[in-house]
Amino acid sequence: MIRPAGLFLLLFAIAGPARAAGPITDRNYGIDAYRGAAVADYRVIGMGGVSLATAEGAVGLLANPAAAASRPATASNWFFWDFLLDVYTPAIGVDSDNSGIPQDRVIGKTGAFNAGLVGMFGGWGTAITLTGQVRDFSLPSGTRASLSAAMGRLTLARSFAEGEWIAGASVLVGGFTLKLPSSGVDLVNTANWSVEAGALWRPHEQNVRVGVSFRPRILARLDTTGCDPNDCLGYILPERVEFPWTAGAGMAVRWGGTPWNQTVASDFRDEKSTILAADLIVTGPVANGDGLDAFLEKQMQRSGGSTTASVRVGAEYEWIPGWLRVRGGAYWEPTRFDDVSGRLHVTAGLDVRFWSFSLWGSPYRLRASLAGDGARRYGNTLLSLGFWH
Repeated sequence: MIRPAGLFLLLFAIAGPARAAGPITDRNYGIDAYRGAAVADYRVIGMGGVSLATAEGAVGLLANPAAAASRPATASNWFFWDFLLDVYTPAIGVDSDNSGIPQDRVIGKTGAFNAGLVGMFGGWGTAITLTGQVRDFSLPSGTRASLSAAMGRLTLARSFAEGEWIAGASVLVGGFTLKLPSSGVDLVNTANWSVEAGALWRPHEQNVRVGVSFRPRILARLDTTGCDPNDCLGYILPERVEFPWTAGAGMAVRWGGTPWNQTVASDFRDEKSTILAADLIVTGPVANGDGLDAFLEKQMQRSGGSTTASVRVGAEYEWIPGWLRVRGGAYWEPTRFDDVSGRLHVTAGLDVRFWSFSLWGSPYRLRASLAGDGARRYGNTLLSLGFWH
């Protein structure tokens, strides 16, 4: 298993543990499903969570739906397709949500994946993506819990003014299940759907891009038919699981041998280049929100009481044209809890081209990519396969 460099964990001091406000006494609360850590594709994680202005093809779809019609410079044919397959291994760190609660539990099986397929037809683009996550816990009381979540997206995007402006929208369908395997009881079993939108500005013959995105709040009611919600194996179940609204804006600048926003006549643009990018992500509050870690301990730890903001910066350098790219970045994960401080993440990544072939008369290159993300009490690594663009 690939593990993040231990150097990441030396960069951050260990914060003092947080304390839950007290036991849960009624159902007038919801689980705050906010995720502050960047869980996205290989390029986004490697570049410090930056994604809104650099979204292109299969890369960046989880943050900006406009990526489905954002063509690489070498995609000059009427039809273009792209794919992505990422596998995450959160092997270090026990505080995925930065709750600060003492983690006296053993985390067993854990992991996540991201897969996407994109097709572009002239100015139109469409994509299907699927993400999933699993986490197993052994609580101090001896109880075992298992979390699984999945979300699918169907995206449609359109470019205008010969690709200078791009707008896209996605329909999201997702489910969230938290169960106690020994009893076969689902503490939380919920699903719902929503939409999200994004846009890109890529001025012709220029080296700058701007991106924006917005996703409204997703409010999912629980299915409580399998258990008494006021006493489900000793748990008082929440009324809902809430994904707060998010809005973001980002900018990216590229320096290279040719302008970024132009069509290149060759099959590949092999030149040294540097990209610098930054995003601002704002996330809304959750009324009467509780953290997931506290809920598992039957405690209330208020989460999402106010709007939060995350600043993200990253860089990418094509070191050996056509063969090697390296990335780095950092981002601030704001706290959702009153008694826990936010934390700084440092990230890194690289792409290596390993195979070239032709299909239907068109040349293709495959790449293997690695990315890592480290913060206080948190670590994540990612392996990805896809096309080299």
